[in-house]
Amino acid sequence: MTENNLSEDSMVEVRCYFVRHRNALAVRANFSPIYMDHYLHLLENQIKLEQENDQKLKDALAGCALHLASRPWGEVSAWTIHFADPLINIFVTGNSNERNLIGRVFTEDIRDDQKNLFIAQINNFPKEPRRSVIEFDPNNSMFKIIENYYLQSEQRLARFFNYSEEEFVFISAQPDCDEEWLSSLSDSKIKTLDKDEDLSLLEKRYYHYHCGCTKERILRALMNAKKEEVFGEEESISIECPRCAKRIPITVREFEEMKKEAN
Repeated sequence: MTENNLSEDSMVEVRCYFVRHRNALAVRANFSPIYMDHYLHLLENQIKLEQENDQKLKDALAGCALHLASRPWGEVSAWTIHFADPLINIFVTGNSNERNLIGRVFTEDIRDDQKNLFIAQINNFPKEPRRSVIEFDPNNSMFKIIENYYLQSEQRLARFFNYSEEEFVFISAQPDCDEEWLSSLSDSKIKTLDKDEDLSLLEKRYYHYHCGCTKERILRALMNAKKEEVFGEEESISIECPRCAKRIPITVREFEEMKKEAN
């Protein structure tokens, strides 16, 4: 799906509220459109995922979007959730300004750190990029893993709630938060939050499932490589996008033309 044929149906609306008298930020969204585009992407590119890994990726996509909507507009986040056994990486990234969200599962060519690691890369130009690495319990759900990241790295309480099958609420503590109240919330209590609490709508943000990988970008990434390193004895190869796992075919001719244009 390209930027030009995006419709409102493909966008997820994320609503951000301030919970008055509790000093907390509540963020809510239904992720059905993103999940639909995720499955279309898998189908179109013949990508097969085990059910457990697919669920982890979907939860990470939702968690990342709700996290992004809680952060400054210019901040770009990329998370790698590294599981030691079985050895897999869940990768998700998003950008509020560009309104995109994408992710994939790695099952091959993974460095074995023998630890379960949540690795967060945060970019907010012109500030220096930040990187945070924490360990997590692999028996926890993806949402619990992200909550643990908040406790250890952000050093504040944050919780996820299941509002409906594909709709989630994320509440994060702000300065002087009523943490006893936040700790007492449950999935059932969250359904009456708008009646029980004084909520002020701060803003709405929108996200869609989009990578932006193209043949031109892949070729530019190979700018400094030698033909033999890339192709070996082959005349054409396909390269897997590191962000969405789509395979993009390139030929020696295209590679050499790119080199000529660059010179």
